[in-house]
Amino acid sequence: MSDSQKKPEIVPNKLMDLLVNDVFSKHGIDKEQIKGRLSEEKKQMLKEMVEDLSKRVDEFVQQTKDNNKKR
Repeated sequence: MSDSQKKPEIVPNKLMDLLVNDVFSKHGIDKEQIKGRLSEEKKQMLKEMVEDLSKRVDEFVQQTKDNNKKR
């Protein structure tokens, strides 16, 4: 079993960090400055969005695995 199959959450988390950092740097945003500015409502919305995206990715990966088994 490869490392990516043992810990599938590592790659998406690293990818998410890379994309977020890239967007922040393009717009001149410092992560430390905005940490205290997010309202609880926005934090909850972001958390729900990440959970939804994670669920969708997991479903896609499972569907891909199932399709590969059928072949």
